Amino acid sequence: MRTSHIVAAALLVLAAAREAAPARPVRLLTRHPGVVDYWPRFSPDGKTVLFSRCEISSGCGGASTSGYWTLWTARIRNSRPAQFVVLPDVSATRSNWLLSRSGPREQIAFEGVSHRGVGTSTIRVLAADGSGLRQVPLPSSVDIPSYPSWFPDGRSLLITDRGFSDPGPHLVQIAVDSGAAIRTLTSMTVIWTGMSAVSHDGTMLAVAAQLPLAGQQYTDTDNQIWIQAVGDPATADLGLHQLDALQGRAPDWSPNDRFVMFESSRGCVDGNYAIFIEAASGGEAVQATDCRLNANHGVWAPDGARFLFSYAFGNPTAGRCAGGGCRGIAIAPVPARIRRLARRGESRLAHGGAL
Repeated sequence: MRTSHIVAAALLVLAAAREAAPARPVRLLTRHPGVVDYWPRFSPDGKTVLFSRCEISSGCGGASTSGYWTLWTARIRNSRPAQFVVLPDVSATRSNWLLSRSGPREQIAFEGVSHRGVGTSTIRVLAADGSGLRQVPLPSSVDIPSYPSWFPDGRSLLITDRGFSDPGPHLVQIAVDSGAAIRTLTSMTVIWTGMSAVSHDGTMLAVAAQLPLAGQQYTDTDNQIWIQAVGDPATADLGLHQLDALQGRAPDWSPNDRFVMFESSRGCVDGNYAIFIEAASGGEAVQATDCRLNANHGVWAPDGARFLFSYAFGNPTAGRCAGGGCRGIAIAPVPARIRRLARRGESRLAHGGAL
């Protein structure tokens, strides 16, 4: 065999080895054929995961918000899922667990769709023990609320809203008790927004968004991650700027507000998604999950050392996973590279506590 052929063969073997290399350390918490587990959230103590579950047979394939979604929990160590609360008339999606210790009490907000009438989207709140379920009385100016994210005082929420005649969605801060709109944080003429998150100190937003273009419709697959400051009640779009120019969505802040985690199809040649982490000040995004997991909705643990995400398994065209594929919840360590970056900036991170 010629030397050139040997070299070429060796390169092919190395490429195949890289392609078949094991994924980063990942522990699967749920894996149940025939269901989709999605939108994970940590409890404030980091010991429990809260997520939404839907039977594929009810029409929730591909993690769409159709079908009937229920709230479930599992302990991180033994990972035995149990239904958290029974909501027979409400499909519960996109939950957000208040992690701040300064709030009035532990609370969970979620987007609920009633099965009575037209199935209008609502924002609902309940206590961490599943009691006290109530609907936030939103004003008539809010038409389609989604993606609730807590402000740290536990008294208000950031939501994405889109009016029935609006060209694209925008962000609004609402009071939990009264439902009153405190302020509009983005202008539809400036930016169209999807899922967004409030920083733990309440001063910044990480926004999945895209520029409004004439003749085009909003679609979350075209979003990038943007960063915005939270100003006085009369200010919208304050300091709005891109984290980077590549596709990204579903952002979540690290506990010290120095990093943003998000999902993106960048780097995945098969169209799958992976979880990425990038400094909130910008820079290079670090890939945290293997593309083969098709990971979505990554969220930081309160200790900053781990993160949860939803992953895909099974054949989306056959068996009990047909119609979009089964999904489960997994946990993984934050990449060492991000930990090293945090250590190098330890003096600047002192105000934020854990990574």
